[in-house]
Amino acid sequence: MPAPDTSDNIVQLSQSVRQALSQNRALFEQMARFTRDESLRLAHAQLDHADHAFAQVRARHDLSGLIDAQQDWVRQTMQEYAALSLRYAEMFHSLAQHVRSQVESAASDLQHHAGEAAEDLGQMASDLARSRTGIHVEHPHMPAE
Repeated sequence: MPAPDTSDNIVQLSQSVRQALSQNRALFEQMARFTRDESLRLAHAQLDHADHAFAQVRARHDLSGLIDAQQDWVRQTMQEYAALSLRYAEMFHSLAQHVRSQVESAASDLQHHAGEAAEDLGQMASDLARSRTGIHVEHPHMPAE
């Protein structure tokens, strides 16, 4: 059985790299959408909190009421930032897992293709040596003729 052509292995490797790049592009587009959506959500929440705080300030005319309104606004703001931080942590954790699996897959593909290419080169060298010297050189993975 003839060994696969080395150029086929290179084409397969190139396709694997192209696929990994395409997956990474899609992943980064997803991250950009997530970041945009979360930033807009946070901005809207901050505007809502500010409107609520100003309504409370207008409704209260004593100092303790103003301080309560301010503290409520700060508390809501801090809760929003904490929730956003957790969502970003989850996104980066998911991203790290995805990248790790892609790297492991790409490394496995590369190792497989490199092994095939090495076998092909060994066979080619053996064939070349046999044709030049007229001596039969047995390939370790191929049965003797």
